[in-house]
Amino acid sequence: MIRQGIIVVVSSNDKIRNIISGLLKKRGYSIYEASDGASAIRLARSLKPHLVLMDFNLVGAGAYNTARIIEDDNLSSVIFITSNPNKNFIELLKNMTIYAYITIPINPSQLYQIVEFSLINSSKIKELKIKVDKLENKLRARKKIEKAKGIIMRMYNISEDEAYTYMRKKSMDRCITMEQLAEEILKDKN
Repeated sequence: MIRQGIIVVVSSNDKIRNIISGLLKKRGYSIYEASDGASAIRLARSLKPHLVLMDFNLVGAGAYNTARIIEDDNLSSVIFITSNPNKNFIELLKNMTIYAYITIPINPSQLYQIVEFSLINSSKIKELKIKVDKLENKLRARKKIEKAKGIIMRMYNISEDEAYTYMRKKSMDRCITMEQLAEEILKDKN
């Protein structure tokens, strides 16, 4: 079965990186490799992969800091690979997008399950973020329109409905959005 998905495998340990990459290539994923944090960030920025699998014992900048950059910049979700899932490690996972990890030695069936689960959840999370962003933009626009409507009501001593109708007509006449008109009204008032 061929799967679609770009995965970056990050480990300073060539053996671990090769094992994971080989297993995932057999499952049809497009695999890219990095051996340090800086390379992982560069790859994530250029590829926008579906998932990054990162050895927690990464040499250099450190896996957690590298993962935070990748996730905070919305480049991808990161799943850690570790041989020692201790209490501190588990606490750090709470700050990650997906609460999962892969243990060493690598168990192929566990690897496949976690990757599949993570890809599905990562996709759902991205969709939800897009919806939230759209809703936040609509809310910001609505607030601007409401403020501008209040200004129009006071300026012309008209009702809320009349102010809205006035703004809608002005925006249509000028072929601009209600939000753009509201921004102009608010700017002129200041």
